[in-house]
Amino acid sequence: MAAARLQLQVIHHFEELAALASEWDALEQKLYLRTPFTSSAWNLLWWRHHRESKMTIQDELYSFALRNDRGELVAVAPMMVSLRPGIKALGIRVLQFFGADPNITEIRGPICDPEYRELVVATLQNYLHTCRRKWDWIEWQGLSLPQALILATPSAAQPMPRVVCYLTLPPTWEELKTSLSRNMKEAIRKCFNSLKRDRHSHEMHVVSKPDEVHAAMQTFFDLHTLRATTGNTVEHPNVFRHEKSRRFLTEFAHKMAQHDRLRLFQVKIQGKVVATRIGFVCGRHLYLYYSGYDVEWGKYSIMTTVVVHAVQWAIANGFEYLNLSTGRDYSKMRWQPNEYLLHNAIQISPRLRSAPLFHGYHKIRSGAFSRFMARRG
Repeated sequence: MAAARLQLQVIHHFEELAALASEWDALEQKLYLRTPFTSSAWNLLWWRHHRESKMTIQDELYSFALRNDRGELVAVAPMMVSLRPGIKALGIRVLQFFGADPNITEIRGPICDPEYRELVVATLQNYLHTCRRKWDWIEWQGLSLPQALILATPSAAQPMPRVVCYLTLPPTWEELKTSLSRNMKEAIRKCFNSLKRDRHSHEMHVVSKPDEVHAAMQTFFDLHTLRATTGNTVEHPNVFRHEKSRRFLTEFAHKMAQHDRLRLFQVKIQGKVVATRIGFVCGRHLYLYYSGYDVEWGKYSIMTTVVVHAVQWAIANGFEYLNLSTGRDYSKMRWQPNEYLLHNAIQISPRLRSAPLFHGYHKIRSGAFSRFMARRG
């Protein structure tokens, strides 16, 4: 049973957060669905590479560690106050979780022992209510539906929940394949047969060693960019167009490889990598992250080939779950995955200034976005 009260540590210095790493990683192993984004490595590297410190926006560390009455770490909330603009006396103060980036961090929220989930959020809420002058609104993420309903401010437009799609893996590939729809079975057959028909033999290579990471990541970035900048296909953003995002992901991939937790799947034809997808090992869970491919091989459904190989590899190596990442796009849904919903909430401070600031800020942002889309059109 969870304790009636939790000890709350407020963290303003990076060294204090980094000191939790070993306890944090032990805590993370208790999660139902593990992802790279819940690890200490992801969050600590994220702060080093992505925290903002400029006139338009400035991030201040404002994180929390919670312990039970035995002193055991039961939750970490890696949070920050973002000042917009970055002027302390005048700026809007937004309290949010690490991961405020252009789709690099797919899941955000508290890292919490499932037994203490409700109590952790309640403890945080009680504390933050007493410190409401330090924030104008909170962007809560990774909540249960009841928590989101309690925390959400009714006057604020609330964000949609985040959908995580994952497969529960059977003992054999044939067993999984049998459970798929007829259309999916046909798609798998065609992606392999089309290569054979045109006399293209392919091989699967799995990158996992630290000395392979740099070259493999450069190939990934090249293929990811190529896919994003090619027309006449499904639109994909170039998520890693900024150099700091590339440095961050490369450093994280290298750290994962050092701990035997990187599996970067590559399909090669005539010795050249034509498609790749990043995988991260999280215990007995395999998380499939972003991909890239040479569009000249798109007619062979080459990304389906990569994913099929990744699924077969995961089953052969005894993984329990394959996480297909977030979103309900067609490429995931045809696998008939299980779904896990992570709910979000906007909570506006009761301070007199906060509600007008929130609504004014989002009205300005909405107008700027509309003008941007009009220019693109």
